[in-house]
Amino acid sequence: MSTLNTLQKLIAAEFDIDPAELDPARPLQELGIDSLAMTECLFKIEDEFKISIAGSGLQVGTLQEIADLVDSHLKAQSSGAA
Repeated sequence: MSTLNTLQKLIAAEFDIDPAELDPARPLQELGIDSLAMTECLFKIEDEFKISIAGSGLQVGTLQEIADLVDSHLKAQSSGAA
């Protein structure tokens, strides 16, 4: 399962949103997800992917931006473990 698919499921469950509405390019604010709610959700994302994204300049507005951020942390983490 891709990072994007995992995030869609996680965010759909967290905010009780139909996963079909989670277009990767659609601003999350359009779905009623404000920055405070997203910040709280980021803790669950960190737990899900076993990463720490705190202090990463969290300027994420879309699901794709979150997926890209997670993927970059996963890549850095695997590079550091090699």
